[in-house]
Amino acid sequence: EKLSYYLDLMDRNTDRLLNLINNLIDNSKLENDNYVLIKKDEDIIYLVEETVLDMKSYIEEKGIDLIFDTDVEEKLVKCDKTEIERCIVNLVGNAVKFTPEGGLIQVTVSDLDDKVKISVKDSGIGISEENKRLIFDRFNQVIDENAELKGGSGLGLTICKQLITLHGGDIYVESEVGVGSEFIIIIPVCSN
Repeated sequence: EKLSYYLDLMDRNTDRLLNLINNLIDNSKLENDNYVLIKKDEDIIYLVEETVLDMKSYIEEKGIDLIFDTDVEEKLVKCDKTEIERCIVNLVGNAVKFTPEGGLIQVTVSDLDDKVKISVKDSGIGISEENKRLIFDRFNQVIDENAELKGGSGLGLTICKQLITLHGGDIYVESEVGVGSEFIIIIPVCSN
């Protein structure tokens, strides 16, 4: 039983190290304009919904409610499916980290004609004005002073911003301390 516990612990820690190494490599490639996106026409509604639903049991295990909503059934966007999934997983994962049990995470996709808006909103700890300016900078993390260290490398949001920029889009945050945060991605329907 002890051996199984320690093997599981080692497995989780090696996964974390591998993730950190991959993030460092990807960040370096992104900063040096050596990162290549493979863009294809994708149904962004289906892509975001499936990504979020894949995380549903993890979210509910934490005692957090999840709502997915969209104002359109289908919307084709030229994007790199894997990298958009990566951004959604990062944003929803962060929302889970900073939302207490009994909280709510809402993911919405809105049609803006030639653009699409993806929103990940939580009822978590929120982000101060000072930290909002730093949140997309490399290695910065927002940690609630009263909470335990939440883990992570501080590269996730930096990589998200770089990936969304490569898609010709924008990502920003609206937040209030003690109320929650909303991360908003705007990407064009067609980008080269």
